[in-house]
Amino acid sequence: MPSLYSQITLKEHQLLNRLVMPPMVCFNWSDEKGLVTEEHIRHYEKRGIGQVGLVVVEATAISKIGRLASSQLGIWDHEQVQGLSKISQAIQRKGSKSLLQIHHAGDKAPKSVTLEPLAPSQYELSDGRSTKALTIGEIKGIQKEFLVAALRAEKAGYDGIEIHGAHGYLINQFLSPLTNLRKDDYGGSFDNRLRFVRELLTLLKDNLPKNFIIGYRHGGNTPTLAEGIEISRELEKMGVDLLHISAGIAKEEDLPQPPDGFPYSWIVYTGTETKKSVNIPVIVVSEIRTPKEAEALIEQELSDFAAVGRGILVDSQWILKGEKGQSVNPCLRCKPRCFYLIDGRKCPQYPIA
Repeated sequence: MPSLYSQITLKEHQLLNRLVMPPMVCFNWSDEKGLVTEEHIRHYEKRGIGQVGLVVVEATAISKIGRLASSQLGIWDHEQVQGLSKISQAIQRKGSKSLLQIHHAGDKAPKSVTLEPLAPSQYELSDGRSTKALTIGEIKGIQKEFLVAALRAEKAGYDGIEIHGAHGYLINQFLSPLTNLRKDDYGGSFDNRLRFVRELLTLLKDNLPKNFIIGYRHGGNTPTLAEGIEISRELEKMGVDLLHISAGIAKEEDLPQPPDGFPYSWIVYTGTETKKSVNIPVIVVSEIRTPKEAEALIEQELSDFAAVGRGILVDSQWILKGEKGQSVNPCLRCKPRCFYLIDGRKCPQYPIA
């Protein structure tokens, strides 16, 4: 029987356990240049020392115009590689493995980044801006930016990358008919909406080392659970090594509904349903608070990995304490909003983590 604490091999890489630190942006820690700070290095080093099996480093922008915040880490310039390599080394020092999440915000780039965000289609945003529909040439250019970012991540010593295809960002926008209104080869039919990511994955597979992990964070409910699962099957065929199932673009009434008695969130449910339909490893995420909750997911083979976000933020020793049966520091679930999402330094539990 698999256990949260058992090792697992992923594309020739042996992981210490099945715990994943999901990508969580350290807001306001960097600046317009997107460079790594000493604070970033210490932050990730503590989670590596804490023996997290797989650390997915926060969303890192492939393009300055594609940032989700003006202080987001970047990988659009060779100058950024040195700092990113210090993070990978800090994570790996005690045996943890590292992925770098590469990201383009698309229409979610804020006004502080651009007044004309890029998207599959042209439409008005709630803040009064209008998106710019990408031309075919611009699509090819962004795909190349993803490739260059992946090659830089490999140069920086990461064990792999995670492509951000969830949370309403650019790739998710291509996949959803709610945001992809194109009439050409990149829109309309299911296959056409997959074209962007299919071409991207072909580029990556053709240019990266064979043992380099290609993970994908998928909005598993895009635009419904059924179609999200179908997309997952296609991603497996395209060569994705690891699926990280989270939330995507969908209508509120189409959100997956877990059966009565299911003890986790609808996002975890989406991941457990996806696992039934693919043969590659699956990470589930969302409001998994205790080692016992994570352990049950693995023991019951509902998932291959459990991603624990805020728990690892407030307790870098989370997995070590769990294995010893000790209590972990609780996330205080601050209201009206998590302080970490404003600035990690403001989290009341973070200083003791």
